[in-house]
Amino acid sequence: MAKKFKLKKVHINIFLFLLLIFFLFKIDNVEGFTQTKKKELFDRFLSEDYKNIFPNGGRNSGGPMFYEYIVNSMDLDKEHFKLYNQFYCGVSGSIVSPNRKGKISNRVVLEDLSGGKWFGKYYRCCVPCNCDIMRYTKVERHTVQLSDGDYPHFVITIKDPCLYKDKIPSEVTAFKCQNGLTNNGIRTNSGRLIIGVLYGINEMEEQPVKYDPSIHNVDADNFCKERICQNPDELKGGMGDIFVLLSLVGENDNSIPPVPDRFNCPLIERMENSEGTHNSILNIYGEPLKKCRADNEDLNGSWDSNGFCSELDGGVHQICFDVNNNTKEFSIHTGQSDWSLERNGKNHCMCLGAWSLYKAKQKKGLIQKTFNELKCESIPQNSLTNQYVNKWNTWNGNELPNQIVHGVNELVKYCYNKGNYSQKRYLKNKYLSLVNDKIDFHSTETYNSINR
Repeated sequence: MAKKFKLKKVHINIFLFLLLIFFLFKIDNVEGFTQTKKKELFDRFLSEDYKNIFPNGGRNSGGPMFYEYIVNSMDLDKEHFKLYNQFYCGVSGSIVSPNRKGKISNRVVLEDLSGGKWFGKYYRCCVPCNCDIMRYTKVERHTVQLSDGDYPHFVITIKDPCLYKDKIPSEVTAFKCQNGLTNNGIRTNSGRLIIGVLYGINEMEEQPVKYDPSIHNVDADNFCKERICQNPDELKGGMGDIFVLLSLVGENDNSIPPVPDRFNCPLIERMENSEGTHNSILNIYGEPLKKCRADNEDLNGSWDSNGFCSELDGGVHQICFDVNNNTKEFSIHTGQSDWSLERNGKNHCMCLGAWSLYKAKQKKGLIQKTFNELKCESIPQNSLTNQYVNKWNTWNGNELPNQIVHGVNELVKYCYNKGNYSQKRYLKNKYLSLVNDKIDFHSTETYNSINR
């Protein structure tokens, strides 16, 4: 009995010894590679490969060049592929040493091309790069062929700046453009250019996951709000600023991506002036909202007490509409009484439901077409939000199928064509943000025209 006990004790000691060896190994073995091995591979990459990636030394915004070289020139297996793509920042083009003191990665949320949000880890040289990818890039699934087989993963993309190579910032010299494409880069099936990789939280074992704000802590958000809420021309942060300008080159009108909604950027505060603009509400052009009321004595336009289509302080509707000889039967044509006859020669705040029915009937030839009846600078940007559109998706039981699609499109098309360059850019972003996940819009002429 004592012999069996001693034998059992020996087995336990052996097990504990092996367990100790395992944990000691795990301490130095960081996500598949020891720190020593990581440093060895990084030093070799820097000394032997870097000069081949950037033969002229210009690495600014060089993420696409790093990724293309790793895929096409290194013949790696999956584990080494994942490791090597941690050695650079896709935004700045800077190297990211695995032995650098402090954090070299952060948890971020990126949108895909359909508006879905993905939670993962990004390797960066400095803090602003996290912020810039969360606003100015998209994430896509992409598959590469490696030495041990196909590897599907998540990549970070921008529109290819070589589409308009003359607009590429002068600080960016690594791009080799030919026929509107980056030769030393790789594109996804969508045609967008890959700048780097989005990892899962345990990057050697996982992929990014759908973002759930109730369980996922996006540590990058803690320091990104101020930067993300700024316009590109307000940014001050070195290499990230250059990348932001580069990411906008591929847009034929330099469209600025909207701010992710979780940041709740404050509205621009303006004092009301003699032109009748609101002190806090912006219009669909991103400018201070103008009054819809033309005559201060006119109290019957369904606006608020100050004459804005704000749905505040007694106002009930948001579409500023010119009632004239051509449009005076608006209320009759939308199943109401003849009240609009008395509004002839005046503006009026209409609701989106009635406006949509009015335009849908015109499209079907049920009533005569009218034009130029909107006061775009007096329509608040809130009219192009899910909350408002869903509220007026139907109208008093007289609605036609899909009328809201035609109503929104007619509003956007008219005001887009009427706007100047910056107004068009802002309105385009508002519209695409609204309809991104609404497939009924995606086959329409307006959507395809604006989303070019």
